[in-house]
Amino acid sequence: MSMAGSRGNPGGSARSVLRLFFATSIARQALVLICLLLGGLAEGIGIASMLPVLSLAGAPTAPAGTTGSSQLQRAVVDLLHVLGLEPTLPTLLVLVLGGLWLRAALSLVAMNIVGIMVAEFATGLRLSLIDALLRARWSHFLRHPVGRHTNAMSIEASRASEAYLAIATCITLVFQAAIFTGIALMISWRLSLMSLAMGGVVLLVLSGLVRVSRRAGLRQTQRTQMLIARLNDVLLGIKALKAMGQQDQLGAFFRTNALRLNAALRRQVLSRQAIQSLREPLLAMLLGLAFLYAVDSPDASLANLLVMAFVLIRIVTMIARAQERYQEAVAAESAYWSVRGAIDEAVGEAETASRGLPPRLERACLLREVSFAHGDRVVLDRVSLAIEVGKVTVLTGASGAGKTTIADLVVGLHQPGAGEILIDDVPLAKVDLMAWRHMVGYVPQEVTLFNDSVLANVTLERAGFSRDDARDALIQAGAWSFVSRLPLGMDTAVGERGGLLSGGERQRVALARALLGKPRLLILDEATSALDPENEAALCARIAALSHEIGLAVLAIAHQPAWLRVADRVYLVAPGAVIEQPVAGDRQEYAS
Repeated sequence: MSMAGSRGNPGGSARSVLRLFFATSIARQALVLICLLLGGLAEGIGIASMLPVLSLAGAPTAPAGTTGSSQLQRAVVDLLHVLGLEPTLPTLLVLVLGGLWLRAALSLVAMNIVGIMVAEFATGLRLSLIDALLRARWSHFLRHPVGRHTNAMSIEASRASEAYLAIATCITLVFQAAIFTGIALMISWRLSLMSLAMGGVVLLVLSGLVRVSRRAGLRQTQRTQMLIARLNDVLLGIKALKAMGQQDQLGAFFRTNALRLNAALRRQVLSRQAIQSLREPLLAMLLGLAFLYAVDSPDASLANLLVMAFVLIRIVTMIARAQERYQEAVAAESAYWSVRGAIDEAVGEAETASRGLPPRLERACLLREVSFAHGDRVVLDRVSLAIEVGKVTVLTGASGAGKTTIADLVVGLHQPGAGEILIDDVPLAKVDLMAWRHMVGYVPQEVTLFNDSVLANVTLERAGFSRDDARDALIQAGAWSFVSRLPLGMDTAVGERGGLLSGGERQRVALARALLGKPRLLILDEATSALDPENEAALCARIAALSHEIGLAVLAIAHQPAWLRVADRVYLVAPGAVIEQPVAGDRQEYAS
């Protein structure tokens, strides 16, 4: 399986990681950067004020900012004079502490905004993916495993938000390091250049570990995608797999891929721990060299050395921490590009729901000389048939002949390669597709119920439908007889995929869901196959009567005799062709 985000991944560069931060609100990005800048300046002023404090502490009788003091020290004293303040020890201490507290407050505000943006970042990815999937063509879902989208929605979106937080923290540290570098330049440009050189050495030595993290993160994304996609498929068919004793073979597949995922995670953790372990001895060695140089420097006053040592430690520590956060970001960024790739693919296959003519089904839905193929395999070849209002049309034939394909064409899930589909003589291509689908009730061969109540499964929590509406639909579907006997009636949970109900009960609940919106066309794809013959015959008769009473067009895909007995038209679907068959039986038996 190829990585979902490979198409949208710009190559794993530093620029691609920074794009994560700039993928959210521009206003909030600006506010974060302003808070970080002001916080850095506030802390810089506080640290700068330490020089006059130390000067006064060392020589209390000497005025601060006298000859021999650094450019930074003189700048602080000049600023105090501008403000009408004397550079006394209490004033300077207040300035030091005030700067530190102000920086802490502004940093807290900035990171609080970052926290909000991290949550919105993950939520925005998830909502964008959901929206793109809901608008995608049916063919998109035929090509991509459901597990891929499940993984993108949960694990990959969370990892992407972690990458966002890491790069935001990295930007914060870079801002602070830049402020401290400016302070260092005002104390001693020689020592400043040395601090920058030390930071560069740290980055160079540890850069190889960042590349290891990036590769491990990419493998983690790929392996997790494969595992989740296959696990989702297995769980959907777990009953049959366990019945055939195939779980052990599948377990071997999962163990193999889990071990490969474990190897990627191990490399990622080792590279992260290596950076943390190597950082301190590297810093100690480089700071020792810097101190030896600083002692013989022309700027080597005690106050300058003390403040410069503090500043150098902060700069190099911030650079190392920034690299650590950057490493975390590159390890998780592949998840972001994977989600973006899934979104872009779904958007690229968006369904073109034209705002055409309002549909009106009063006579019939017609297929006229329709052809359709899956790749090189021809499914339908110049097929014509009619689905009339007030009648039951049955499609029968061998499995794989194209019966379900005809139903999919009628609702616009597929588009014909040739010919046309008409709704009361209006081409489906010119009809408002969404409005047409709202007029269709569809019960697929594989019924899907949610792990919720019967009521929620019938209404799908759609607005405008009451409990009485749901009850009426259950009665029409022949489901009320068993629903009324459930412990909580319509409020009884049906279990995962409806597992607490029998196959026939699930089919009848799904039929009630289709009937709830009072459709003009009802499509039933083997919708009564799980019923016993007696209940199936009764339900077929009820649907046929409903079709005649309210003018409902019914298209049933079935092999059972019960449907053939109530059919008004029967078509035999053979490979590439549709042949109308004679109908038998007296319609009077279900017309009442």
